[in-house]
Amino acid sequence: MVLDRAKPLSESSIIPSAISDFVLVIDVLSGTSVSHRIDLESRSSISIVARVHDNASLSIFIVGDLESDCVIDRAVSVIGDSASVELLSSIRSQGNVRCHISDDVNIAADDSRCVIDNRIVAHGSSRAVVRERVTVRQSVNSGSIATTIRGMLLGESASIRAIPELDIATNMVNAKHAVSIARPSASALAYCASRGIDRESAMSMIADGLLCPAGSAETTFDVERR
Repeated sequence: MVLDRAKPLSESSIIPSAISDFVLVIDVLSGTSVSHRIDLESRSSISIVARVHDNASLSIFIVGDLESDCVIDRAVSVIGDSASVELLSSIRSQGNVRCHISDDVNIAADDSRCVIDNRIVAHGSSRAVVRERVTVRQSVNSGSIATTIRGMLLGESASIRAIPELDIATNMVNAKHAVSIARPSASALAYCASRGIDRESAMSMIADGLLCPAGSAETTFDVERR
């Protein structure tokens, strides 16, 4: 399935049901704004390729509960000045699911803004690999980049591997990244227990707190580093 969009889009929802391969190709023209929310279903393979022009903005938010293996690839080229890119995800994996997320943003224009925020909760023995790569060319004179990978482990055999990559060829760009992979802390669980909340419900509530704020204001929570 291929969607080729060359016109301004309002916020929309795409549900890739009963298809194994989902490809979205976007050309975000100057001065336009494109915002997509993609709701995952089992056995989804999603590939997104986009080009962003002058004064344009692109936001892709992928959300869902996974019960089957999933591969997500998002590749964005920023070719116009004063462009904005947001790549967000909020995913909960179950059972023995294997999830691979790969984001690749190439910036070749001035005064661009790039935000990547991937959040995943791994239950059971599920495994996830999250890779965020941002490349900024030497000719770029200004801009800001922020990449984040946040994970929570709710299964004894669950694992999340984070691979942040920043390839910045200029000193004129403000770039930062953060990675946090944790389990709910004993103190947070004890606090919930003191309020009559059982362990399973408490862990679910803490996980929800991690997943819900994706793309919004920052939320802090008490975790135990692994």
